Amino acid sequence: MKKLSTLLLLGAMGLSHAQILFSDDLSFYTASQTLSSQGTWTNNSSTFGGGACAGILCTNTTVTAGALSYTNYLSAPTTNIAAIKPNQDAVGTPLTTPLLMPSAGNTIYYSFLVNASIVPTGTPGDVIRGLSGGSFNTAFRVQLKNATGGFTIGGSKNGGTAAFSSTVYPLNTTHLIVVKYTVNSGSTTDDVLQFFVNPSAASEPTAADATISAGADFGATLNMDRFLLRTNTAGVPTMSVAAFKVAQKYSDLFVSGTLATEASTVNSKSISINENPVNDILKLNIDKNFDAKNSTIAIVDASGRVLKSEKLSENINVKSLKAGIYFVQINGANNKSALRFIKK
Repeated sequence: MKKLSTLLLLGAMGLSHAQILFSDDLSFYTASQTLSSQGTWTNNSSTFGGGACAGILCTNTTVTAGALSYTNYLSAPTTNIAAIKPNQDAVGTPLTTPLLMPSAGNTIYYSFLVNASIVPTGTPGDVIRGLSGGSFNTAFRVQLKNATGGFTIGGSKNGGTAAFSSTVYPLNTTHLIVVKYTVNSGSTTDDVLQFFVNPSAASEPTAADATISAGADFGATLNMDRFLLRTNTAGVPTMSVAAFKVAQKYSDLFVSGTLATEASTVNSKSISINENPVNDILKLNIDKNFDAKNSTIAIVDASGRVLKSEKLSENINVKSLKAGIYFVQINGANNKSALRFIKK
């Protein structure tokens, strides 16, 4: 028997149904450098950013090494986080797949991990926004509000008064925030914004931690196409944020299957990765006794989405993949396993 510390056992649940509109765990970015200009993030307000900050207190939103995790939300803890502080560049990114609402769907989910160390008193600032077709077209706002013992979580729609959770969440603790936005076509004030904090991956909670229906909607139709960290005010918290996802279904935000985090035992008919990180070709070392003819592989991203499937071979073309962390799932006759690799 052979120990493979990088092997993860995937459960029998299918991975092919996930419909992720956007997923970025910041894992392949350079730490100690600004988030703007890494990946698709920018502070350019004429594209997808919110504008560079100015003045003596101005700092840049920086990528920093850091591990955030939440059960069944990620297949592994993050390696990088965005270090948010007041009075920074407001950086944003386009969604991989924008959603035109309501024609393409009535509901969209945004999710991310946060770990706040300081939440200022006074009026809270919009630390995260969901935008519709422009850097200043706000569909919803996410805010953290100072409270005794920690902070509450909530926000508002395009217009109207913010509402917050009744639960107070502790500082210096990782929390998962899921924001659900539902478009209703009756008027321009009837859309519903909901916040789920630290929810179960098993199913969408029947009750939200905060629900906002009052206030103006951005419009009768929405083109949800960008994610903005609006950090260029004094009212935002000091916190780590990472693992951004957007999806049309609640279940698609979570990793499908069961991942074993400890070293797993497999027999000598094993497979390993020849070179890691990977450029254009994923090269596998396949034991001569392994039944390759009756095996297939699937390339899976960090959110559990299957990107391609094919017969098992020693050379797999991954040129089309964006830089990031992936898994090659091996589907053999007697086992199902996966190896982690990094695409340059």
